[in-house]
Amino acid sequence: MFILHVDRLMVCFIILFISLFFFVFFYPDTLSHPDNYIPADSLVTPTHIVPEFYLLAFYSLLRSIPNKTLGVIALFSAILVLLIIPNLHFGIIITSLFRPLYKYGLFIFILDFILLS
Repeated sequence: MFILHVDRLMVCFIILFISLFFFVFFYPDTLSHPDNYIPADSLVTPTHIVPEFYLLAFYSLLRSIPNKTLGVIALFSAILVLLIIPNLHFGIIITSLFRPLYKYGLFIFILDFILLS
């Protein structure tokens, strides 16, 4: 009697979990990327490997600077700038209408993020 009163959403979740368990336990390699089966070579890095979209700006920043030490310094300074930005404004006016440097800085930051991504 209880089975007749099961909500449709619960039935959908049960079907979803059964199909998920089927793929996980019986065919785990079906949804895997084919590059996972290429033997690893520690001397050659594949060129098609890129980080996820939220790390692309930092990755391109590191790739654009040929010196490793300066690249790491630039990476840490980019992260520190993100931590400092909220603390730059001490006024009571929250709008950027009367702060032209803020407008230009924000525009450059957004443009740089898009360009590096």
